[in-house]
Amino acid sequence: MNTKALFVLGFLFSIASATTPAFTIGTWGNFSTCAISHTFDDYGMSTVTNITNSSTGRGAFDQYGFHMTIFVVTNWMSSNNISWALLDSAFAHGHEIASHSVTHPSGTMSSSELSPSQQTIKQKVPGEMCATIAYPNCNTPGDADVLKYYIAGRNCSGSTNAKSPSNFAEIGSQLSGSCCSMNDSAKLSAYANTAASSGGWAVYCHHGVGSDTHSYSVTNLDALKAHLKYLNNNRSTYWVETFGNVARYIKERDAASVTVKSSSSSQITITVTDNLADSIFNYPLSIRCGLPSGWTNPVVKQNGKTVYDTIITDNLTVTPTKYLMFKAVPNGGDVVLTGGSVNVFNSFAESDFNGIVPVKKVRSTLIVDTKQFGGSAVSVTLINLQGKELARYNLAGTGRTYSLPIDKISRSVFIAMVFGAGKTYMGTFLPQP
Repeated sequence: MNTKALFVLGFLFSIASATTPAFTIGTWGNFSTCAISHTFDDYGMSTVTNITNSSTGRGAFDQYGFHMTIFVVTNWMSSNNISWALLDSAFAHGHEIASHSVTHPSGTMSSSELSPSQQTIKQKVPGEMCATIAYPNCNTPGDADVLKYYIAGRNCSGSTNAKSPSNFAEIGSQLSGSCCSMNDSAKLSAYANTAASSGGWAVYCHHGVGSDTHSYSVTNLDALKAHLKYLNNNRSTYWVETFGNVARYIKERDAASVTVKSSSSSQITITVTDNLADSIFNYPLSIRCGLPSGWTNPVVKQNGKTVYDTIITDNLTVTPTKYLMFKAVPNGGDVVLTGGSVNVFNSFAESDFNGIVPVKKVRSTLIVDTKQFGGSAVSVTLINLQGKELARYNLAGTGRTYSLPIDKISRSVFIAMVFGAGKTYMGTFLPQP
């Protein structure tokens, strides 16, 4: 992590406290410099199915745990005999399924295209709120109409967006692929650099990838992969998320406040609140505070459940300053920070381990060595990057090694949290090729 870039360029919203460290909410997830969203239009057309292919379009994003947005023309799904199961699988891997209207009208889209497409997607992809829309031919039906049903709408203005857009019905994007000048990895990444220079939000508009044969704008797969690798190598600068999740984050960030409920040398309790609808605005905000004195292995829990946290260091000061960064959902319950008493083996781990570790992934199996947890009873919880619980295991304290089946989730990014007697492990696992 490039903490220098994170500290200098990450715009912060500060909440001061006289008796505890100041809590700050990052402008973007993970306190990155800017936000990046890749969106794909015209899904439902028979020539753009590579978007959801786990070995091509979707696979390029899954490799790094990045998430894309797929804008669907709902009537085309049935007329072209496209399976909704492909979209359901993409949603299960963290990708957004959103609206591109019902019929993709050639002229200005009427308001009758708004709610029906949203309702169809919510029905066909259970759990998806379908909170955003992209306009066919970039023709907005009317800002007020759009915002009755969606939290954000995307056009094709070609410009990046400010950190707090003035009109969420008119979020700009840049066309990519064969129709346009942005058709190689260097130009794809140059557009991201534009967002980084302003601390804003860059949205890409694709119409297929690889061997898809859309007549308008198909993005070269190798160029896309090289661009995503560049974003992955510079995560302190680029936060990559779906169009909907970035819109959620902005609105939550601008509406949220942090309140300290109690504070001691070993534990701090805060609340994170906003006035938005919790059914839609439930994306975790990235928050940090100065690491309290004596806290070497802190643990953060919200509403009793452990959340992702890590320690970052600002090396620009005379004496390097350490921060505790964590994620919390507004209105999601008390956030309790505890320091010092828990031994955390890893704060980040991938599947290619070197040496002996208490938890590792081998293909579609998670191996847990309970001896590393003192031979006590051990609980294992697996969650995705949105905090959704995927599986839970309770292991007897026999000091043996357990092999847990994870075939259904091994092809996506997940976090394993393992709790023993006074010892905790948290590791993030990437898909294996």
